[in-house]
Order: sequence, then C-alpha cells, then structure tokens
Amino acid sequence: MADSLNLTALADSLETYARDNKEHIFFKALVPGVDGGVAESPIVPIAEYMTTMNATDEVVLTNLEVGDVAQPGGKDSFNPTANAVNFKPRVAKVKPAKVDMQFTHSKLLMLYKSYLGQVKAKQIDPEKVPFEEYITARVIGKFQENIRVKTLFNGVYNAAGTGPLDIADGLKTQILAAIVAGDVPAGNIIDTAVLSSTNAVAEIEKIIAGIPDAEFYAGDLICVCNRTVKTNYEADYRTRYGTLPYNSGQLKPTIVGTDIPFIVEPGLSGFNRPIFTTRGNFVYLYDDMSGSDTLAVDYGKRTRDIAWVMDCQVAAGIAVAEQLWTNDGV
Repeated sequence: MADSLNLTALADSLETYARDNKEHIFFKALVPGVDGGVAESPIVPIAEYMTTMNATDEVVLTNLEVGDVAQPGGKDSFNPTANAVNFKPRVAKVKPAKVDMQFTHSKLLMLYKSYLGQVKAKQIDPEKVPFEEYITARVIGKFQENIRVKTLFNGVYNAAGTGPLDIADGLKTQILAAIVAGDVPAGNIIDTAVLSSTNAVAEIEKIIAGIPDAEFYAGDLICVCNRTVKTNYEADYRTRYGTLPYNSGQLKPTIVGTDIPFIVEPGLSGFNRPIFTTRGNFVYLYDDMSGSDTLAVDYGKRTRDIAWVMDCQVAAGIAVAEQLWTNDGV
C-alpha cells in the first residue's frame, strides 16, 4: 500500500463507500444501543432496557393503560368506571440532528499515517477494513457516543444550538420537568438523605419500599443510575454485611434482596438520584423511513479538504411518568 494520499480519489471512494453502505451506516449511527455497552459490566446496550422506536414524526408513547375496572353487577344499568384509563398520554417527536465535518489535508494525512501504522503492525487487514471504512467508523463511533451520553440523557432542546446537548430534551431533563409538573406523582419521590458510601443501602431501600407491590413483584423493574450511586451502594453493603454478595459486583449488578439490576449510564454522571422504572419505559426514537437520513461526501480542491455531511432525526421519551420512582435529591 502506498504511503501517499490522493484526496480526490479518497473523496470519491468515501462517497462511494457511504452510498453503498448507507443503510448499514445509519443503522449503526441511529441505534446507539445495538453495539453499545461494555461487556460484563452494568453499562448495557440501550436496547436491553429501553424501547427503541422508529418514528417519522410525533408519536404517542403511552399506549392504553387501564386502571381498576371491576365493580358489582346486577344493577340493570350502565355505570362506566371513572378514570379507568388513568395514565396521562405522553408524546415524543423526533428532532433533526446532523454531522458537519471538515477533514483538512493535514488531519487526513495524520489519520492515514495512523491507519498505515496499524496495517503494518497487522492490527488492521486493509482488505477487510479499507481506509474509507476506518474513517467512517471513527465518525459514527463518536456520533453514537454523543447521542447516548449527551443528547439522550442531558440534552436541552435548542434549535439554534451547535452541539449534541442542543438536539433534543434528554431523559434527565424530561424526568426533572415531569417531577415539577406533577406528572410523576409526589408519592413516587421518596424523602432520603443524600446518598453516600455509608448510607446508600438504607436510603435506596427507602425508595424501593415506596414502589407498589404490583410493580415490585412483576420482575420488570430496573435502577438506572450513575457509577457513583452503584459504588456507594456496594461500599456501604461491604461495610455492613461483608463482601460475599459483591465479590463479583461487576458481573452481578443487582440490588440485594431483589431482581432489580443496576444499569449504569455514563450520561448520568453527577446526577446522584437513582431512577427506578419499568423496563422499556424509557424510549429512544429515530427516523430512517421518511427520507430525512442523508449522507454526502465531497472534496474541496482549493481548500484541500473533504466534507462529511450527514442528516438524521433522533429523540428520547418517557412512556409512563407514573412509573418513575426516585429520591428527592437533597
């Protein structure tokens, strides 16, 4: 393989690669949970605990949720039960996202030399991973990280913004708003002390005690949190009861006495409130059906750079706010 780099040829081959592999590229980019997660850790693929939904515009996330409907009969009358459908419907809408990248001549040469070094070291087979795929993988990998860590959890929608936090309202943003609005019932917000390595077991047990039996015993609950919450719990447990249950804490990330797993999300770093909810209640939305997903590559002769232009749509949502339980954060 030659050590020189023809940018015109690279732009053409990148565009050809992008066109021929568009479906695969967008599948990788728009579903960050498919190849996400860290093996044998509490950071799992999003698809393992979220509902991933392909949506072209606005969707109602809350399907028919039925409350109490039974009542005495033999009345010879029709007595419809008030508030039988007792959850407030929630709506989410995909938002436009894009990648505008400029690969300068010097940056491309650096990437190319790094690529060649890995090829010569037998770390990359150029027949299986051409330079075009090498570049694409780096772009898509960063896009996936941006969406999961920043947009999906911490985003605050700002159409005029320029970063991943501006694309859409993230789950943390929506949870806090739902608490303020009363969509999350006040009884679901449990009064606890600030979680620490000396009290986390007792304080988290307070939150669990506030979850109704029907949801607790359904075996469908998860605890989404940051790493600090999980390690505080484990440290407190070791101090109180010894190390046995957590000799393999990475491999058995559940709350003792329950089937509730800890799911660690890097995007919740600094947010020390554990979020208990039902599996699938958090929703990740993307659109690959409406034609909004576009990808183009071109070479600027005078500026000697390659432009990568990609458009798509993503969003996050909560299906049932009434099925969220956490502490008061103080």
